[in-house]
Amino acid sequence: MTLKHLVTTLLFLTIGLSAVALTGCSKEAESGSKKLTIAVIPSGSTDVYWQYVHAGALQAGKKLGVDIDFQGPVLDGDRNSQIQLIQNFIAEGVNGIVLAPCDQAALVPSVKQANAAHIPVVIMDSNLNGTPGKDFVSFVATDNFKAGEKAGNFMAKLLGGKGKVVVLRFIVGNISTINRAKGFEAAIAKYPGITIIANQFGGSSPSLCQQKAQDMLPDIQKADGVFCVNEISTFGMLRALSQANLLGKKRFVGFDWQSNYAPAIKANELNGVVVQNPVHMGYMAVKYVVEHIKGKSVPATLDTGCVIVTPKNFATPAIQQLLVVPKIP
Repeated sequence: MTLKHLVTTLLFLTIGLSAVALTGCSKEAESGSKKLTIAVIPSGSTDVYWQYVHAGALQAGKKLGVDIDFQGPVLDGDRNSQIQLIQNFIAEGVNGIVLAPCDQAALVPSVKQANAAHIPVVIMDSNLNGTPGKDFVSFVATDNFKAGEKAGNFMAKLLGGKGKVVVLRFIVGNISTINRAKGFEAAIAKYPGITIIANQFGGSSPSLCQQKAQDMLPDIQKADGVFCVNEISTFGMLRALSQANLLGKKRFVGFDWQSNYAPAIKANELNGVVVQNPVHMGYMAVKYVVEHIKGKSVPATLDTGCVIVTPKNFATPAIQQLLVVPKIP
């Protein structure tokens, strides 16, 4: 090979290698700039509460420039559906997961699987067995024990410190509602004149809770007050009390808002509803998982707060802004 041919060959090889290198850098940059996908898995998909959470997650996705894939079980509390959804999202290779576990123990292995696949998980709304900041990125939720205490103190005020109370709960294993009931019980225990005469689990749907409330009618008729731990149990109890012509005759405190409560609040038949801030909860949960992915430090826990909506404050602008049901695109 002549010197001229050798120089020409080396020149073409250099150009070719440069082109390959540039192509490789371009793909790497493209991969690095690829839009993140965050899976958000509520414990149910039909309750109004999850519409608020969905709206908050979408707001965060728009603000942070990430895609949100929001999927949950049809029936609130369906552990197997949540487990399957997590496995599906792991297989799809999403960048992060926000999970509202319907069971504090049953979802632990699935979260471990996500961690093993290097998919960070933020827990929201209802806690999971484990340590926030270690076993999962963060826990974003209402402090449910304190929220239950707030409801208990409010009930005690309604009753003037004396009377009998019935509690309708949700499902076994749902730690957020269990903690609300515990907080309520702790508050009531401070009032020796008040006794909880019935305390039962209702079920995973309004119809099941309504049936349980109807079964509890002998106790409810003896009671002066009724407390329900979430939207499903509150709505079921509202129906049962209405059918039994007991609305307005018992002090009634519920938890989580839906528009069907408005007439009862205005008529002082529903004396108070503990309302969380699920839009903020959904937003911050997505924000925290995205910030973690980007290497930023996030708090291990965040209390998103709650207020009690009453007939007195229902029409105020601040409460109305909190209660408006956001539209989901």
